[in-house]
Amino acid sequence: MASDLRHDGIEIDTVSFVVRAQKFRVAAMVMKRTPVPVATEFATRLVHLVQGIRLEEMAGFFDLEPAESKVLLEDVLSTGLVTERNGQLVLSQRGHEALSPLTDTLELFEVEDITTTISLDLAAFAPVDETNLNAREARIVEELKLPDREKAASAIAAARDAFELHFQEWRSGQGRRWLDEDTRLHSIEDIQVVGTFPSVFQIPVRWRAGDPPAIEPDFSELSQRGRSGSRNSLIAELSTRLNAFAAPQDHDRAFELLAELDNGLFRRDGMRSSREQHHWAALFEKPEQRPLQGFAAPGLRLAGTTSTAAVRSALLDWTQSVGGASTATRAPVFWLPPRSASWGRSVPFANLASALSTANAPDDGTVLLARTQDGGSDQKFWSKLYGPTSKLSASFDRCLAVAATDLPDALEIIVKPGSWAMALIHAPESASGYPFPFGYITASRDIVDRIAHRIAELASRADGTKAVLWTRTGEDPHKALAMMDEALGIGVA
Repeated sequence: MASDLRHDGIEIDTVSFVVRAQKFRVAAMVMKRTPVPVATEFATRLVHLVQGIRLEEMAGFFDLEPAESKVLLEDVLSTGLVTERNGQLVLSQRGHEALSPLTDTLELFEVEDITTTISLDLAAFAPVDETNLNAREARIVEELKLPDREKAASAIAAARDAFELHFQEWRSGQGRRWLDEDTRLHSIEDIQVVGTFPSVFQIPVRWRAGDPPAIEPDFSELSQRGRSGSRNSLIAELSTRLNAFAAPQDHDRAFELLAELDNGLFRRDGMRSSREQHHWAALFEKPEQRPLQGFAAPGLRLAGTTSTAAVRSALLDWTQSVGGASTATRAPVFWLPPRSASWGRSVPFANLASALSTANAPDDGTVLLARTQDGGSDQKFWSKLYGPTSKLSASFDRCLAVAATDLPDALEIIVKPGSWAMALIHAPESASGYPFPFGYITASRDIVDRIAHRIAELASRADGTKAVLWTRTGEDPHKALAMMDEALGIGVA
């Protein structure tokens, strides 16, 4: 549970985006350093210091025999660094370029043809690693809008400039097998697109205590890659998208509703409203203060979305420690998401529901309570992102369409009736407005029963089997609905 705590704050969200990327085949010429014999290097330096030196003068300096002088001359001339004019030795143009004016050291290079590949994102045109999303991840992660679509359309021209600009970063990723750190790009002969793929970027969002406390996306890993500022355009686009994330506006109503169900658990810890998450986060930040006490025990304080390590661990690990899977009450896990466009769209979330089904309800599975308003488009949204396809099983075992406004949009509830319940309020952070979920998970029977009862009221108003958007394989809507009703006590006198 401590893995989510960093020296620089609490991770309250992990946001994933896909950025279109392309792989290019590059034919280029590079300059590689070549070794220079010591005698040749000294002779070249001598020519540099004494322009117009004669061969016999050089032989005298090195105390060489005539035959040795002839060999040295041949070696010096063969490098192309020195040329002979009327018996005098002078630096050639190549020699002037190879001799450092600061250190008098030779930097001799030879040109070599290479054919290689480089992958670039089409937002910043900076090097990226090729990534593979599985089918479940690919359908839920949002694709980021490209900041310059015209530049992306003329990708070959942009890639040519990018290969030159990022050559050293690209080279460092090739290892030291054949390109050392002194290798330079001489020219690009040809460049062609050989493939397109989704490049995935995951951005941690952190809460930091302070005066005042603040929430900030952490772009440090991205900003420190390669040349300084090389990913600025991508970071700017990511920041713009993150700034558009908004918490539901009825978070105060969610706060009051939970107070009815949990006997004012938040107020007992000093919170007066849903905008005072920093009080809750300060408690969560200290591992010894995470466990709930008194009437709410056993339980844990939580801060962050279901994409964070802390909340995931609470759902998959802590629930096992309190006997969530072995309880005598057979029931699926019911999951009511908040009404938020960013919910459930990250890579860490992708397999959480199926993992939760395996850990807590292997026989009865999970039920997504899909908030719907207009029937058609809302239902298509849930089915597209989380429903079954011809090649992919559903993220949730079953889905029941429920009225969107029957419970506050800001409220997220996950409950296994008779076992445990998790509640998160998605409220905006006071300074940035970024959604900052806070809440708890508890196995307190009184609180679990009250929350399950509210979920039962919500499910009971669903439109019968018409509201069952999908079921497990081999299960019809009537059987699925009957199982849900039984688990929630619907129709029991």
